[in-house]
Amino acid sequence: MKDFCSETRETDCRACPEGTYADHINAFDRCNKCPSCQQGFAENCTKTTKGNCQCRPGFLCSDKSCSLCEENKCSAGEEPKKIDLGNGSYSYKCEFKCPGNNFFDAKEDTCKPWTLCGANKLVEKTPGNKTHDAVCIDPQGDRRDHTNAHWIMSIGFVFLSLTLFLFMFYVCSKNLRRNQRNSVASKISVPAVKTSDFHLSKEESGLKLIIQDEFKDCCSVSQLDSSLFHKETTCSV
Repeated sequence: MKDFCSETRETDCRACPEGTYADHINAFDRCNKCPSCQQGFAENCTKTTKGNCQCRPGFLCSDKSCSLCEENKCSAGEEPKKIDLGNGSYSYKCEFKCPGNNFFDAKEDTCKPWTLCGANKLVEKTPGNKTHDAVCIDPQGDRRDHTNAHWIMSIGFVFLSLTLFLFMFYVCSKNLRRNQRNSVASKISVPAVKTSDFHLSKEESGLKLIIQDEFKDCCSVSQLDSSLFHKETTCSV
């Protein structure tokens, strides 16, 4: 309201300035200030509406108007409990959702009792807590698993040993055969061969003499022909 009414004029009203609002009819000379939101508005403040503050996911309101926010530090299976600090502000502490021998099932968002292993003739391997159920095992099945694992390891060891033995046997046998061949080759010596060491039979000796005589005759005939050719050439000249 700018001015009160009088006998001659009506009340003088003006629009609220930016950042203020008036959400109902009033006779005040000023508008209400829009709230200050730490993490933004859920509904914006206008000249006729106050607006509403909100906190981002993972945060909790620390006052009635939610103008202040506090990080939610509670983990799965816990929920925040409000602690009043006075003056319209508050904080939180985390408490377990599920009391006693119960755990919180995050998938179904509900509390469930721990499984009783003894009631099912099982042995408890891991006890239950606030977020997980107890883990039960069959003692007979566990013993069978250990036995099977023992047999598998034994068979694997025997197979590995046998493979290593066969490999070493193959390598040793190969080296032994190579050494034997080298030893035999070093003992064998080839004697030098001389033509005088060979003795010809009578027939072979006679054939040798005949060939030598024919060679001499052939050579003498060729020399005679050569001398005649030389004489004829001389005479013609």
